[in-house]
Amino acid sequence: MYAFQMDVPQSLARYDEVLAALKEAGQDQPADRLMHMCAATEGGFRVTEVWESHEACDRYGDEVMRPTVERVAGPEMTAGGPPPNQELAVHGLQLGAERVGA
Repeated sequence: MYAFQMDVPQSLARYDEVLAALKEAGQDQPADRLMHMCAATEGGFRVTEVWESHEACDRYGDEVMRPTVERVAGPEMTAGGPPPNQELAVHGLQLGAERVGA
């Protein structure tokens, strides 16, 4: 498993715009992503995700997420790459009554 959290210095309205574009394209629920969460922060929002693998996360970011953000928010939003993220060492993951992984 691979997990990370990332603080994005954008509004929740921008998050909603990107999510709507992903949904419209049928790309909002990648099969290899186990969990996605978004929460408001003082400076924007924080995304926390758990993936089956680091490679699957990178592939989605390269092939789907960055092009969608660029299309919705403009190329200046992706010019410097994604915001820094903090990788998380997943010891266990429970989704409802289902335990996934370690």
